[in-house]
Amino acid sequence: MAVLRCIKYLAQFGYSEEQVYLLLSCCPCEGRISGIVDVPNAVCTLAIPLAIFDQDVRPPSDLEHFAKGIKVIEKDVCISEEGGAVPYDPRLAK
Repeated sequence: MAVLRCIKYLAQFGYSEEQVYLLLSCCPCEGRISGIVDVPNAVCTLAIPLAIFDQDVRPPSDLEHFAKGIKVIEKDVCISEEGGAVPYDPRLAK
């Protein structure tokens, strides 16, 4: 998922998705599973060197830009029947 998001992100800077795909297949990038805290939500990251670009592709430093994309998808995602919080996973049918 991290690679697909990277392709979409870098396409915003004038590269085609095919160009970004080829670039990622040739550059020294590093993919990691950064965190497995609450299953099934894992965090995957992709590190790519900034020196291979001819423009600044870093995200903006102001946090207002990121806040515009934050949305509450579903409220009350923890179901507690026995006093403890149970992670909500719609794939687990009761």
